[in-house]
Amino acid sequence: MRALVVLVLAAASVVVVGDVRPRPVHAQPAAAAVCDAPVVNKVACENTRTGAADWQVNYRDPSIVGFTTDISATPGSRVDFKVKTSASAYRVDVYRLGWYGGAGARLIGSTSRSGSSTQPACLRGTDGSALIDCGNWAVSVSWTVPVDAVSGIYYARLHRNDNGAENEIVFIVRDDTSTSKILFQTSDSTWAAYNRYGGNSLYFGDGPGQGGQAYKVSYNRPYTGGDGDENFIFNAEYPMLRFLERNGYDLSYTTDVDSARRGQLIKNHKVFMAVGHDEYWSNEQR
Repeated sequence: MRALVVLVLAAASVVVVGDVRPRPVHAQPAAAAVCDAPVVNKVACENTRTGAADWQVNYRDPSIVGFTTDISATPGSRVDFKVKTSASAYRVDVYRLGWYGGAGARLIGSTSRSGSSTQPACLRGTDGSALIDCGNWAVSVSWTVPVDAVSGIYYARLHRNDNGAENEIVFIVRDDTSTSKILFQTSDSTWAAYNRYGGNSLYFGDGPGQGGQAYKVSYNRPYTGGDGDENFIFNAEYPMLRFLERNGYDLSYTTDVDSARRGQLIKNHKVFMAVGHDEYWSNEQR
């Protein structure tokens, strides 16, 4: 008989399916041996690689902003970035977040564009919900995920070549074939709920709700952090992944959206972790 245990932690909701006998708190730290064929723990192997220095944006400059057309991608697929900036040229450096000996991220690839990325005004919903959606922006630049990319939270650093101003975009690389022991779900629907880009969130703005809240929000917007960075990756998701990857746990990553689109894949794992400010779930996700 398969046992089911539900634990609620400060930074994650954890569902454990299967053998729930006591285990050590820490798995074995990543070591070079985990990369010997066959590689059974891709994340532990990935973390034996050299990390990057000074990878995080220090200040999110509004003169260059953007988002991806989908919150997640798979190895070998294309990530499309919609960027708005007056810069005549800019670069997008893509990092995978992890442990990497304490560095915290590794540079995976880069792409760039010559020529400004002007964009139209974002669309506003006509149903009285105060929805703001920038899906009408054009794709500015694309990047192909390497076929050997390891599932994780990926961090794109936007960099203006003229004045050095920067901003950030986050997306997840998932592995739909994974049978890792742990499946780590981000709280991306909460990021969208608190995002004020364009003026409105589910908590603030000129909408019909109490205090001007909108009734709908869109993923198709740059992230501003207007309602607090406690509702983004560096509050809970990033510290949790550093702990897990430092200690060599066998894991892969998914999103709120993907739990709704392909939730049956959760059953391919022993432990499901809903990490972060896990506040918003769709009907399909439930």
